[in-house]
Amino acid sequence: MLGWEFPPFISGGLGVHCFELTRALGKRGVKIDFFMPKSGKKVESNDPNLRIIGVAETNIRPYLMISKTGRITAAGEKFIDAVQLYNSECEQAVLEMHKTEKYDLVHAHDWLTAKAAAGIKEKTGLSIVQTFHSTEFDRTSVPWDFILDIERMAAQKADIIIAVSQRTRAQVLRLGADERKIRVVYNGVDSAKFTGIAPSRTAEEFKNGRRTVLFLGRLTEQKGPVQFLHAAKKVVQVMPDTLFLIVGTGELLPLLINLSLELGISKNVSFLGYVSDSDQRKIYSASDLYVMPSTSEPFGITALEAMASGTPVIISRTSGVSEVIRSALRVDFWDINGMAEKMVALLKYRPLRSTMGGMAQDDARKLTWDKTAEETQKVYGEAFARK
Repeated sequence: MLGWEFPPFISGGLGVHCFELTRALGKRGVKIDFFMPKSGKKVESNDPNLRIIGVAETNIRPYLMISKTGRITAAGEKFIDAVQLYNSECEQAVLEMHKTEKYDLVHAHDWLTAKAAAGIKEKTGLSIVQTFHSTEFDRTSVPWDFILDIERMAAQKADIIIAVSQRTRAQVLRLGADERKIRVVYNGVDSAKFTGIAPSRTAEEFKNGRRTVLFLGRLTEQKGPVQFLHAAKKVVQVMPDTLFLIVGTGELLPLLINLSLELGISKNVSFLGYVSDSDQRKIYSASDLYVMPSTSEPFGITALEAMASGTPVIISRTSGVSEVIRSALRVDFWDINGMAEKMVALLKYRPLRSTMGGMAQDDARKLTWDKTAEETQKVYGEAFARK
């Protein structure tokens, strides 16, 4: 398996997926060598069926760095060099390991690993399973041709493609993929990690009795934080004591801070930046409501995490997770009034929050990583049969 990040070297859903999927596959008896860039951090596996193999050291995280002009912003100007070096060294490392391990197939994740997978297939004949967690069409309103070309190549070279939602399947078809080789396998959530977590005393003191609305994600155009703040302004006009928590980092942070000032709601908004996994779980539990207003969301694992915590959620209609859950309120990302109205309804009426929270937990329990692993394993069987 070829990836770019794995805990603790992680910036979003891609790392969560790789961690949870490899763990679930290991429990099903699948042996995996997971190749990723060396991060300078210690990455370990407690699973006897999983080995972590680092090549081409880098501390660059994906999807935080590309602006509309194609310039690298948060990751430094050497991002493309780092990706190319990793793919080259990863390919060589897999070829060397294959001499003794005799791999059955290669599973690559996103465009970041696609060139290595293609090179390995060319030299060994191994089948490629390529997972698209997102596409360049999702990440920016002005797609970068450099990345699109790699994604088109990945779609062509893969023997079978996994899309994380029907929405992502449609985007992969835009890349020219053969629809006959696309399989949709949804993400899951480990509900046990998010249940029974009591909000800490610090969190309660921080809230000071206020109703709390949470945004958690990368601070990029794709995730809709600007729309979130405009909706927050309308909520504050009705419920002045509401607290809005923004958790995450990204290139829009300065703009969002200035926007909160311009809207006159800076006292109602707290920017918490990066928080650890354990603190995220406490924040989910402490929040009265979670909002995911993404302009384009291939899936949306954070919505499942909030639901597993028993927190009601409002999600964008343009999200993959909306295909598999019943208990969320849906809104168009551009509908600021509708978003605000739904927030106010949930914040005002405790019985509605309680009912939705319970339904959300029931929904989340049905979407397990073991189910994701089972479907992925079926895809592996198809790919191996094709070889």
